[in-house]
Amino acid sequence: MTSIQRITGLASGMDIDSIVEKMMTAAKQPLVKLQQQKQILEWQEEDYRTLNQKYFDFRSTLSNMKLTTKYRVRTTTSSNENNVTATAANNAALGSATIQSVTQLATAATKISGSGSETATTISKSGAKIKADASLYSQTGNFLNGITWNNGVVVSQSFSGDGDATASVKLSNPPVSTTTDGITYYAMNVKVNGKTYQVVNDKSNIPDNEKGNYAVYNAESGVLTFDSAVSSGFSINVEYVAGAVTETKTLAQGTATMQLGHGLIATDAGGDQAFSLKINNTNYVLENDKLYAESDTGKSSPIGTLDASTGLITFTDSAVLSGESNTISVTYSSKYATMSLGSYNEDGSINKATFYIDGTDSLNTVMADVNNHSTLGIGMYYDANADRVSLTRKSTGDLNKDGDEIIIGGSGNDFLNQTLQFNGSKESGGENAKFTMNGLETERTSNTFAINGVTYTLKSKFDTPVTVTVSNDTDTIFKNIKDFVDQYNSLIDAVQSKLNEDRYPDYAPLTDDQRKELTDTQQDQWDKKARSGLLRNDMTLKSSLSNMRSLIYSKVNNANISSEYSQLSSIGITTTSDWLEGGKLEIDEDKLKAAIQNDPDSVELLFRASGSTTSEKGIVQRLYDSVNQTYNTIVDKAGKSTYVNTQFTIGKNINDLTDKISDMNDKLDKLEDRYYAQFTAMEQAIQKYNSQYTYLSSFFSQ
Repeated sequence: MTSIQRITGLASGMDIDSIVEKMMTAAKQPLVKLQQQKQILEWQEEDYRTLNQKYFDFRSTLSNMKLTTKYRVRTTTSSNENNVTATAANNAALGSATIQSVTQLATAATKISGSGSETATTISKSGAKIKADASLYSQTGNFLNGITWNNGVVVSQSFSGDGDATASVKLSNPPVSTTTDGITYYAMNVKVNGKTYQVVNDKSNIPDNEKGNYAVYNAESGVLTFDSAVSSGFSINVEYVAGAVTETKTLAQGTATMQLGHGLIATDAGGDQAFSLKINNTNYVLENDKLYAESDTGKSSPIGTLDASTGLITFTDSAVLSGESNTISVTYSSKYATMSLGSYNEDGSINKATFYIDGTDSLNTVMADVNNHSTLGIGMYYDANADRVSLTRKSTGDLNKDGDEIIIGGSGNDFLNQTLQFNGSKESGGENAKFTMNGLETERTSNTFAINGVTYTLKSKFDTPVTVTVSNDTDTIFKNIKDFVDQYNSLIDAVQSKLNEDRYPDYAPLTDDQRKELTDTQQDQWDKKARSGLLRNDMTLKSSLSNMRSLIYSKVNNANISSEYSQLSSIGITTTSDWLEGGKLEIDEDKLKAAIQNDPDSVELLFRASGSTTSEKGIVQRLYDSVNQTYNTIVDKAGKSTYVNTQFTIGKNINDLTDKISDMNDKLDKLEDRYYAQFTAMEQAIQKYNSQYTYLSSFFSQ
């Protein structure tokens, strides 16, 4: 509004503000009509979108009803569920099968520690007891055959995949390697998102029956390269044995201790694995757990001690850390053991795994590593009462016709062979299920198997025939069709209610001034009538209902459908007797279930048959096209919540009205300014006249 000087009634004594307000009220009527038109459009937009959500939901229902799973639901019955149970996929053939007998159930291969000896052997010494949660190194003497500990350090490193085509990672220490038959193997385990990778120096060295995911390690560069890209965010975990590790730290003056990253320091190691310490370029050696300067040949002045069990270095001579910043470098090896385990798969391939056991690991830790191995498929269990360990293949069946399913690898001092006494252990189980089905003798590696879409589970051995029958699940199919009808009726009800909604033309949208004069309850009641019937007799909606009713009632002319079931009415689905409901459907339950039972294929095609013409298409296919067209038409008219006004018709009209309202407000502001300017001029004229009158009157009063 333009800012002007306003003189309101000082000279005339008139209520100028009130007069201008009344004059403006009349002038604002065109603006009020524009605002009311905009409000009506906004209400229409909201009503259209509410209805279109119904169309969207029904379209989703129609999409699901196109699927065969809605009509081909199978149920199974067994003449003896104590012996055989079964489930059927949607594509399973209707009919029955008979299992005449089961002579052998599938079992999992199992090995028990000490079973290779003539007498059962416990893993611990007489009078000793193994604690499954205590460190193995501390219990070495409690095992009957002890534990062979090697010098080295079990290192774990984690990386994250970056999606590169040639994914690779660099290890911080070189892993221990061995060469067998000209092939170099590394003491290393690699997992990518839990999946085990084989590691070699050349991928051509992988045997045919061990093909799978692999990684190639380059000893010169220390880089591990994978055979394919590792997706971004995937975890890469590498566990390997390094001959020795070097730790470097900076310690402040007066620091009393330094904690190494590993315990169980191999104080007996020599060569590159021997313990060595360097402080500010001065070398120190270890003897009897005490640290001496290399130049102290008489070993007379120790500068500190090493607790080999924990890896804690304690400095007793403060002079060695006299600088403000001291560089400490420690090279050492630790204690570890190994064990190798393998298993066969049904396709003849072999899974192999080598486990590296840190001296601080417990038996529980070792068992958890085996049990959680993603590809090995072996469960490991220790029974404290029997003091024996078992290995059980998680998959049943005879997976290796030529020998054992569970492979105990490694040398004689391997942890499994030596300590847990699996060397030469005998394997039990690992048998296939053997049975006669429909007169044919056959076998499976598992007691649960699938034939022609039916999954059978053998529960026990028997010689009395068991019949499994596959039939239609009439109740579930009926429910699926009923849900479709309910959704259709819900849409019809919502649309019909809007088409029939009363319109109250005398109730225009309230202005702000009008709202001030009404209570909240009165405003709500007025708004309810003002926005009622905005879609009454809407042509888009009327056309949609008419088209859907026509598609629903029309016969499906498809050669694959029995003429007996070519219309919805023939399977018990008809319109209600009340025509005011807009063609809602009702179901004769007995008739529909009978149709599903008698001719499920025709019932299915009645709904979802495809065809080149509308007449050939099933009810669902027809309705989908119609509903989708209506949905898109309403979107063009009223948009979506994510749309801006320029993308749909009502929105464009709202923008036009918004511009007109803005222009009208500008004109009204100028009009109001003009009124006030005119009244101000009048006030000034009256004031001037009054001044002149007073001046002249003064002469006559003398």
